[in-house]
Amino acid sequence: MTVSSGLRPFGLSLDPLEGESLAGFVLRLAHRLHISPHELSRLTGLTEQDRLGRARASLSTRLPPAEVRNFAATTRLDPREVRAMTLEPLAPRYPPAARSVANVRAGKVYSMHTDGWLFATTARYCPHCHKPVNFSSRAQRFPRPAASGVHPAHCRSSTDQDIPTSRPGAPCGAPLAHDPLHHHRPGPALLALQHKILRLLRPSGPKQQAQQYFTELILLAGLVMICWPRVQPVGTTRQLAAAVAQYLAIHEGTDSRPYRSTGAPVDAFACAGLLQVTDRLLAAADLREALSALAPEENRTRSGIPPTRHLIWDKNFKKHRSACSERFQHAADTIVPTFRRTGKGGLRLPSTGVGLRPEHIPAFLPQALAKRHLNFLSAIAPKMRRRSASVFLVRRARGGSLDEAAQFLGINPQGKRNGYTQLLNRHLRTSGTARDFEQALDAITAELLTGPAIDYQHRREALASWTLESENWQHMLTQLPDLTSHRKPLSDDRRRLAVSAYIWTRVTEGEPDFAPCPPHIAPDPELRAVWTRERHNVFHWLHKADHQPYYGALKPLLEDHAEHLAERLSHVASFTSFS
Repeated sequence: MTVSSGLRPFGLSLDPLEGESLAGFVLRLAHRLHISPHELSRLTGLTEQDRLGRARASLSTRLPPAEVRNFAATTRLDPREVRAMTLEPLAPRYPPAARSVANVRAGKVYSMHTDGWLFATTARYCPHCHKPVNFSSRAQRFPRPAASGVHPAHCRSSTDQDIPTSRPGAPCGAPLAHDPLHHHRPGPALLALQHKILRLLRPSGPKQQAQQYFTELILLAGLVMICWPRVQPVGTTRQLAAAVAQYLAIHEGTDSRPYRSTGAPVDAFACAGLLQVTDRLLAAADLREALSALAPEENRTRSGIPPTRHLIWDKNFKKHRSACSERFQHAADTIVPTFRRTGKGGLRLPSTGVGLRPEHIPAFLPQALAKRHLNFLSAIAPKMRRRSASVFLVRRARGGSLDEAAQFLGINPQGKRNGYTQLLNRHLRTSGTARDFEQALDAITAELLTGPAIDYQHRREALASWTLESENWQHMLTQLPDLTSHRKPLSDDRRRLAVSAYIWTRVTEGEPDFAPCPPHIAPDPELRAVWTRERHNVFHWLHKADHQPYYGALKPLLEDHAEHLAERLSHVASFTSFS
């Protein structure tokens, strides 16, 4: 095996332990050879690429091929054993490791420290000298003073005058393997979670499943920390839950700075409790229901939790959203205040996992659906509930703005805004029913998906300038009784145009107010106003058909014609004959 000039194999070496890191191996071998870790680093070539003669911390993430060969040759190891002691083998399954490896490959050896779920931003403190354990510059792998004769499991931080030692600046040497103050025997559930994590990190496991799980675990853990103690500590012990609470420093009179961190807790007990709670939430049968409690409206406004914490999490979720499973994306989409967009300031993108295409959404939600799912919106007029629900459903499926969704449905006059949707949004916020509305839209979507897929958009386009044919109208008139009314009767043709609007609403599931005006009278404001008034009168009497024999006989004829027309439109791709 080729070794660079000045390097030669050791006469004695060690076999790596299972799961051992490069730093741990160097500490053990240096202790066995009675030399300092820095001296061993120099003899193995780990300091050759650094002008200050340091073993850079980035070497624990990824060793360049030359360093792998040199270290393997001097320590009598196989190069695969050397690489296995770095974080590089974890990169395909653990996203924080993948990002760190990518930074090191690109020469960004300091950016590797920025992920709080890979490298801790703080360190455990030695109970003897009260300094961070093995404290050193974050740029180097091994601490100074680099004295020999210090056990790998003992504190290597230099002491000061407050700690009695044989000489100033000597390593502390206090044992770190056990902390009697925090002795905890893990239970079966915690051990099962540990085995689950280790199983997902194994090279033989599926990569995508591991990537998605760890991405979701980290994202959700950040949200749990933001919302603690509103999150019930289910799935963990009281002792571990107390450790989480202590770490987050949310008790009265304690320092709140750690609470603002979204990295992994340095304390092993707090981290174990946090991961148990988070994993239990991820395993919920109804993930959307489980997540809804983490960021309700009051958490963002009246809980005392800084709104910026939620906004930072929302931004982080959007950044890593595509790396999550579709199940998590769909659930987490509903707890962020803003939505995925095409870019900064761009249009809203469709929601994930909706399954309902915008053309299959009726412009005026059927009354039966509205009655089953929207009755909790008693403060909103029934017509506005049905109209708004359709608009929100289209925005879910199509993306963009509410105005664009309304334009797609043909219910928003050009140049005017949807004041009713703004009113509904305001009502949902003030009444705390935003979550109920989202769940109602879910239920409505499920019901629409179980029925036939009707292309309402095609029907609206096909009937945009359609009116009931004169011959069909005359045939209907022969089956009607005399119209008994003290009002001046409408002419047959004017009544034909009015009932055409009624047929349009039945075929397209549209709203009467937005039925298209017949093209030959639409340009004339006076004729258009007359048609609008007469259409309103005909709709009124058709809804009270039981009290008027004429309209009681007319209504089933119109319903029958609408049914046949709908069938024809469903079987014909281009319905030009009704233009």
